[in-house]
Amino acid sequence: MTAEAGLADALGIDRWALVVGGSMGGMRAVEWSVSYPERTGALLLLATTGAASAEQIAWANIQLHAIRGDPQWHGGDYHDTGHGPYTGLGLARRLAHVTYRSEPELRIRFGRTPQGTEDPFGGGRYQVESYLDHHAAKLVRRFDAGSYVVLSEAMNAHDVGRGRGGLRAALGRVTAPTLVAGVDSDRLYPLAQQAELAALIPTADRLRIIESPYGHDGFLIETAQVAALVRTLLTG
Repeated sequence: MTAEAGLADALGIDRWALVVGGSMGGMRAVEWSVSYPERTGALLLLATTGAASAEQIAWANIQLHAIRGDPQWHGGDYHDTGHGPYTGLGLARRLAHVTYRSEPELRIRFGRTPQGTEDPFGGGRYQVESYLDHHAAKLVRRFDAGSYVVLSEAMNAHDVGRGRGGLRAALGRVTAPTLVAGVDSDRLYPLAQQAELAALIPTADRLRIIESPYGHDGFLIETAQVAALVRTLLTG
């Protein structure tokens, strides 16, 4: 937060018209609004939480073990070896991607259909397996495993109430007009977490629901619904 505030100072921005974020971005947004309430004009929190839950930490823990268990991890000092922990990173991404989507979507979209002419009983893949392979390969090409580890650990450590007297006391500092929204099919950041934020932030009204079959990723996909929330905050 100190670095972000310093950047805002350098840019000459005394107050943001709107601080908005979803998932980890929502964690940053709620932290900003608690740390700098006087610099937050309005607040939009999407599919996020005031503190990482045990289940969220557990899912991340498995992903971290996949990366650190890769023989190419080398304790995180792999950048000059010519090869990174790509297998572990790919496994972490496969697991994470399943938690980002919903079971109904995967069932309707893929079912038990084989991938092309591949035979799952002869070493081939189902379509859903090909889908996960694709997203794993795409992430490995563009993302660093060490960064994945650091970001996952940061999300696990998220608790806006730490050192502030607990969640209720911390969220009580928020003074900006606030909307909190969750995705109805999100199994990674369930609606109960957003309901808690809406209940504890004094300037928030009722919980808003983003209707989507896409699970946690719905806050990224349902742009029209998110845009409507942004419009409400900026125009009143």
